[in-house]
Amino acid sequence: MEGRHLDFEENLDAYGVQVSGTDLGEEMQKFETEAPWERSFTSLERARGMMGVFLDAAKELAALINEYKLQEIEAAIDAAHEVSADLPRGDVEALKKSFAEIERLKAIRSELRKPTRHTLLSVDAKGE
Repeated sequence: MEGRHLDFEENLDAYGVQVSGTDLGEEMQKFETEAPWERSFTSLERARGMMGVFLDAAKELAALINEYKLQEIEAAIDAAHEVSADLPRGDVEALKKSFAEIERLKAIRSELRKPTRHTLLSVDAKGE
């Protein structure tokens, strides 16, 4: 990994996350951990391990954020239904606006339920 610049440490730092250990530019990686490793990692082994951990973390964070947003959108839909139920039936314009807001919220909910895909370059190859 020597000679290759990675922005992720600066990018993580911008959100208050620190990665401890040796810079990935050094061949053998030394860092303190609670995991019982029998030997040091090469910089490539550490980078691949970190990639897996970051992917898992991204999945976990996405699930937490999605769950939160879906709860909030459900509460907003319920509130919009209550507002709509309290409107006078003769006020057609207000009812139209209320129904449009409910449909807008349902469209957001529908979009949040869709999975997304992110493409990464392969790090494994047969015969490696």
